[in-house]
Amino acid sequence: MEKKTIFFLLISLLGVSMIFSGHCTAAEVQLPDEARICLGCHSYKGLTKQLENKEALSLYINASEFADSVHNPTSCAGCHMDISMANHPQVKKITSKKEYSANASKSCSMCHPNDVLKKKPAHGYLITQTKAPSCSECHGAHYIKRITEWKTRISDIQYCLTCHKHDLSMKLGSGELLPLSVNETLLKNSVHGSLQCGVCHTGFSKTEHPLRTFKSKKEFSASVSKACTMCHTETQLKKKPIHADLITTAKVTTCVECHGSHSIKRMSELKPTVKENQYCLTCHKHKFSMPLKSGESLSLSVDESVIRKSVHDKLQCSACHIGFSKTEHPKRVFESKRKYSISASEVCKKCHENANKLYEESIHLAQLKSGNLKSSTCTDCHGSHSMAKATTDKTLGLLSCNKCHGEINSVYEKSIHGEARSKGKENSPTCASCHNAHDVKVTARTTKMKDTCLKCHKDVDNLHKKWLSNPPIKLSSFAGLHLDTIACATCHSPGAGGGVYLTLYDKKTGYPFPEEKVLKLLETDSAGLVKKIDTNEDGNVDAREVWNFTQRLKRKGADVTLRAIMDVRTGIEAHQLTAKAKAVKECEKCHQADSHFFKNVYVVLSKADGKPTLYTAEQGVLNSLFSVLPVNQFYVLGSSNIKLLDILFILAVLGGASFPVVHIMLRILTIPIKEARRLKALKKEGK
Repeated sequence: MEKKTIFFLLISLLGVSMIFSGHCTAAEVQLPDEARICLGCHSYKGLTKQLENKEALSLYINASEFADSVHNPTSCAGCHMDISMANHPQVKKITSKKEYSANASKSCSMCHPNDVLKKKPAHGYLITQTKAPSCSECHGAHYIKRITEWKTRISDIQYCLTCHKHDLSMKLGSGELLPLSVNETLLKNSVHGSLQCGVCHTGFSKTEHPLRTFKSKKEFSASVSKACTMCHTETQLKKKPIHADLITTAKVTTCVECHGSHSIKRMSELKPTVKENQYCLTCHKHKFSMPLKSGESLSLSVDESVIRKSVHDKLQCSACHIGFSKTEHPKRVFESKRKYSISASEVCKKCHENANKLYEESIHLAQLKSGNLKSSTCTDCHGSHSMAKATTDKTLGLLSCNKCHGEINSVYEKSIHGEARSKGKENSPTCASCHNAHDVKVTARTTKMKDTCLKCHKDVDNLHKKWLSNPPIKLSSFAGLHLDTIACATCHSPGAGGGVYLTLYDKKTGYPFPEEKVLKLLETDSAGLVKKIDTNEDGNVDAREVWNFTQRLKRKGADVTLRAIMDVRTGIEAHQLTAKAKAVKECEKCHQADSHFFKNVYVVLSKADGKPTLYTAEQGVLNSLFSVLPVNQFYVLGSSNIKLLDILFILAVLGGASFPVVHIMLRILTIPIKEARRLKALKKEGK
């Protein structure tokens, strides 16, 4: 009991001292007695309370300012209804300042009910929003003045920031949230820091605050940007070519979308402080486009997140967009999207010299030069701002090709290669694995793919030697002859059709003799060339016509030959590769007179871009003496055989086989003669 008595005495003495202190502090102001008692503690500037989120809530009240507020006549308990001298101080858990402000503001509705607040449109809107600032966040707590008095003491900017410095937003018709908060520091440091809010926000002032609604952020941005023209006239803007284009183009970005709103800097101040890429993205992160001569619209928007993930994320924009910088922005005009893409790809060779050299030898560039604008360029395969690293993106050599060759992808997926990839087999072939990435060449009706196949199937020659022979004679060269004249897909795509293709080659270069050169030598055009090859105009080239055609070129100085190869008919068939167990191994598939491979024979002329022109030839071209010289290294026993050569070959075989037999028989028949000679010789010697 004694301890409790002492404790209460100490508390009482402390209370008296606080009252006395408070009385002295507020001696010169008129305050209610209850307020004076509270100020005994709350006039201490260091009085704070640590909240659960570690914020420090100040409990200090300036007596003079409170005495001058509109709430001076109201007792403290009028607002702080849960506090009285009987229960104070008490332990009270408060999560944050935001929570405290919201709870404290509930008492405001006792004097200021919602139906009164709704008479002011802005208030009416705010009290319906869950995340709106509380009463005390805008109006304050202990130092509130009458609005009529307060407005005369405060500047326009500070009046607006009273609410707009808080986390305000407005829901638009589109469902978007439009932020209404303004950073005071950024505003002060902006080029517009000295302007009153109403200069740009026309219709708003300390006495007027209309409630406006917008369908979307885009509409709001366009509406606000109209104010810019009050100071920045179209005449001024058109002095900059890019601005001139933008302000005359519909659906273009607005002033505030590029320049911002409350944090605008002078361009002369902004440029030195911002990196080049960020400077460019100031405008190009927005959705806008450029009209082209073709009537197409070229998008100029760039997704920053895409660039960050690309292999070029460390490069400056001007590394590729030559001539553009923070100080220069030339105006360029393009015929079409395709012409722009081709032009943009020219920049790549500046850094990728080796890849460009390979590309210069490709079918893609050859076709591009010949006028086929659909042929692939760098950006078609690699993209522009989203370029992935080829060594890490294993899908690049497949997906990029599918943009143009999509019809082959479904066939590839069902092939032995596609199945291996779908099972996750490491290093399973994609398009680029076989056709290369940059030096893509024509492979149809050539043996080029054989070399590609041998990259993985290294021991294929020896494996074929084990079973590929011509019994009873076994020569190691048989396998090599087959691999030189028969495309791998011919046997390894067993369901495909096939044919024999006689392609005109230049003996000196080892490359196909270009059709353009043939036209020049024979002084004709494409229609005339058909008549010079198929002279009887029956739609089929016969053996004599093949002979005459090649001889005519030789007389013009062209050292040419026809190289024959057995191949499938289409690119789709070439990708129908199956397991080796299902590959063709029966000799009679080819080595018989009615083999389907030899029913489709063509004479082939290749253009400079690799595109072939096929002339249907008679099957007899392959078994005529006229074909012996023009057609190089192609002769198949049992199918393309020339009868005279077959007879000579058979005679040669029979002659070779009979030689040892005749030799042995002659030795046997001459034994008596040799014995007689030996005996005669012995007699002479007297033996």
